[in-house]
Amino acid sequence: MVNPCINPYIMKTISKNAIAGIFTALALPLLIASCNKKDDVDSDTNTAKNESTVESYYIEINDISDQVARTGNASGFKVTEDQGTLLSSCAVITFDTSSTVSASNPDTTIVDFGTGCIGNDGKSRSGKIIISSTGRYFDQGTVVTITPQNYFVNGNGVGGSRIVTNTGNNASGQPTFTVQVNGTVTLANNGGTITWSASRVRTWIAGYDTPLLFADDEISVTGSSNGTNASGGSWTCVINTPLVHKRSCREIVSGSKTVTPSSRPVRLVNYGNGECDDTFEVTINGNTYTITMN
Repeated sequence: MVNPCINPYIMKTISKNAIAGIFTALALPLLIASCNKKDDVDSDTNTAKNESTVESYYIEINDISDQVARTGNASGFKVTEDQGTLLSSCAVITFDTSSTVSASNPDTTIVDFGTGCIGNDGKSRSGKIIISSTGRYFDQGTVVTITPQNYFVNGNGVGGSRIVTNTGNNASGQPTFTVQVNGTVTLANNGGTITWSASRVRTWIAGYDTPLLFADDEISVTGSSNGTNASGGSWTCVINTPLVHKRSCREIVSGSKTVTPSSRPVRLVNYGNGECDDTFEVTINGNTYTITMN
């Protein structure tokens, strides 16, 4: 056997191999970690979708409440159907005929969808929505409580309550309202239950001066919310720029909010620039995903 201690060529070869082996041993874990990091890109948009889904359901029941109210009724201002309305003729509406309305004797309207009613938006609804009002809708201080009862939209159960309080007109003469929601959405096909609590300020920015029309209405929304998603994770949400809801297309068309899941990076939700396209974008760690609402 050749003694490597006295053979410079062999010694040099051993040294190169040793160095290469050390480099490989050190670099391999870094390469694996790098690959795993690429494979572990956070693209989970479910929390942002849950937040937007629940928001849309409670906007819908507010729109239904506004539509069924009638001129001459204590809470009323809508009497005609037009492009923006949700209800079709299969919804049975029962009005309270009480002439004296107050906080202790609220006016009550019941919208009954029966076992299935297809609305003007193509959605199937069943069950009831109970609307209780302490005065006329446009009067400052009036409180409208909207309560779904065994209520389903396309098989998704909506529960809880939405309380809307008229806080008067702002400096521009636009009606403003505070909104408190404590609700649940039970997803169809055993998809689990979403819980949601929200504090909102709604400003009626367009269409308030044509109260017999619906399609020209635009509502600006600010505030915060929190919830738990169907898998049990929790989140908080803050509206960054006011959300604008157009009743003509029955959706939020602009504005943004930040959704922060527990122990996860923030999700920036952007609804666009005013187009009725039924989509919004979710940005996570610089990556943007387009979501289409159902």
